Amino acid sequence: MIKAGIIGAGLMGRWHAAAIRRAGGVVVAVLDRNIEAAKELAKKHRIAECYSNETELFARTDLDVVHVCSPISTHYGFTLSAIQAGLHTLIEKPVTPVAADAKELIDLAAKQELLICPVYQNLFQDGTLKAKRLLSRIGRLVALRGMIHSAGGIDSSPTSLGDIAAEILPHPLSLMQSFLPHGLENSAWVSSTPTDGEFQAVGEANGITLAISISMSARPTLNTFQIVGTAGTLHLDLFHGYAYREPGIVSKTRKILRPFDLGTRMFLTAVLNLSRRAINRKPAYPGLFRLVDLFYNAVRDGSSSPISPEDVLAVENTRLQILQK
Repeated sequence: MIKAGIIGAGLMGRWHAAAIRRAGGVVVAVLDRNIEAAKELAKKHRIAECYSNETELFARTDLDVVHVCSPISTHYGFTLSAIQAGLHTLIEKPVTPVAADAKELIDLAAKQELLICPVYQNLFQDGTLKAKRLLSRIGRLVALRGMIHSAGGIDSSPTSLGDIAAEILPHPLSLMQSFLPHGLENSAWVSSTPTDGEFQAVGEANGITLAISISMSARPTLNTFQIVGTAGTLHLDLFHGYAYREPGIVSKTRKILRPFDLGTRMFLTAVLNLSRRAINRKPAYPGLFRLVDLFYNAVRDGSSSPISPEDVLAVENTRLQILQK
């Protein structure tokens, strides 16, 4: 049984605790600078040890994995300490504020034969896996578009909304890296921030249009991704983890029937998805449980991380490239 420590007892720390249990692991320690928060998470999930000091946590010799669920500014220090302690690491996105630091950590982990993996959970949703299977049915790839309306900054100051939006960027970028035939390596971008918490980026990669829109104020909340081809479009609902295909038929009849056809496809797919999630007890953050399970299986059998170092660096480098624009 894999023994895990969680760093950060906030919302994501709680979800990681549940995912660890589902993956057949056990949380033996939780760290948070706010010791009361650590104790609360420990009580809820029957975790034996609580710490507010990372030195004490990393002094333990029985840990196998650390989950870094703390603020992004702490990711580098905690992950470096985990690697130096010989621990595999699962990190909430983004890996680090600076892409060069992410590469340093990945290289150091590789030297010690340790796994390091960011939480790009959208890659492991049922809808994303379905879209992979349907990709050949939409013809030549034309565009990838991600749109996110987030309520994650409701209690934040206006000046911090931009930072929150920037931290969301790895989600659409990880999907683009996955669906682009040659990844993000040669992508070029322009971006703008019309006001605090509003972010737009448009790019291209080998003739394929890329677009990302992130808003901390637009409502209703949504998280969607479109894969547009010459013979149809794949629609992904990332909040709920499902996808459906819209055929690319062009006719007068199609124009008339499109709203009804699209509504029916969305309704039936959403109902089936909700039923499946209820049966499998996956109430939120679709893809997270599968990612943790795959990561733990890789730790057990010594195989590769579910997200390759090359894909991680492509996402982190592109994120920094876009923000610098």
